[in-house]
Amino acid sequence: MNLDELAQRVAALEAEVGVLRQEAAAARALAAGADRDVADYRSELRGHTRTLGALRETQLEQGQAITGLGEKVDQMTGTVGHLRDQHGASLTQIVGLLNQLIDRDSPQQ
Repeated sequence: MNLDELAQRVAALEAEVGVLRQEAAAARALAAGADRDVADYRSELRGHTRTLGALRETQLEQGQAITGLGEKVDQMTGTVGHLRDQHGASLTQIVGLLNQLIDRDSPQQ
């Protein structure tokens, strides 16, 4: 191998090293960008997780409130049924008394 060939090979290697350095710098820049993206996604995911947790708590509270309201409706339904029965009995008595008055005051045939 002569000096000219050696010089050409060294020049080719230096050019290739330059290209490799540029590619390595570009890869580092891409990796840094990807790292920032991952951090942003993780932060956003934590926010979503907190939101879902708060929503779950709200739903549990609302479920308990609905259960309490259902129990009150059941109690009121029972009370209304009892009052209806009492009024029905009272109306039956009133109708009976009115019929007695009608029978007493009507002319006998």
